[in-house]
Amino acid sequence: MKYLDFYKRLDSMKNKEYIENFLVYNSSLVIAGVKPAVTVTMKKSNRKLHNSWTSYGKSFLKNINLKFIELRESDSSIIVMIYDESILEKELNRKTHIEFLVNMGYPFEIKINEYVNTLKYRYDQYHCPHELGLFLGIPFEDVKDFMECTTKQCLLCGYWKVYNDSNKAKIIFNKYDKVKEYAIKNMLEGNSSRDLALSIKNSFYINAI
Repeated sequence: MKYLDFYKRLDSMKNKEYIENFLVYNSSLVIAGVKPAVTVTMKKSNRKLHNSWTSYGKSFLKNINLKFIELRESDSSIIVMIYDESILEKELNRKTHIEFLVNMGYPFEIKINEYVNTLKYRYDQYHCPHELGLFLGIPFEDVKDFMECTTKQCLLCGYWKVYNDSNKAKIIFNKYDKVKEYAIKNMLEGNSSRDLALSIKNSFYINAI
């Protein structure tokens, strides 16, 4: 019921307020510092969403200190990756990740702008390259097993397909759910988009990094 109320409230908003709250909700895990990046699909058939993104969304993300890149634009949609630069750099700067990504054609030296632009290029080439999972904070072994079409049994399916350490994944899924619920609750209570973003960060970010 709370999700229905949330989307009804969101749909009732005017363009600027609508896109800001849409972005805060959809990037809440990044704002909270529990995830380095998320992808959001902007359907062009939803003219309110598409027009608001162009008019107000991009500047709003800059105002709340998040970066973004439009990974791919088609006739029907724009796929945007929203990320926290420092957390993403920390996430990718691991030996396993670097070796894996270098084999995919990424630079040897971690420079987030170059890595993000390489991802954009590969997204255009392969539509949804498997290494995207590393940018989104999915555990390396699960990304690797999914990519290799492993014969391992999928232990859990939530924010990603889990093939290893389901107990740890459950803890992470629960943390993600708490952030999402917090965002919905506070938006329904009438918090402005900027206040909501700040509240999410103050409530979760310090404990996440």
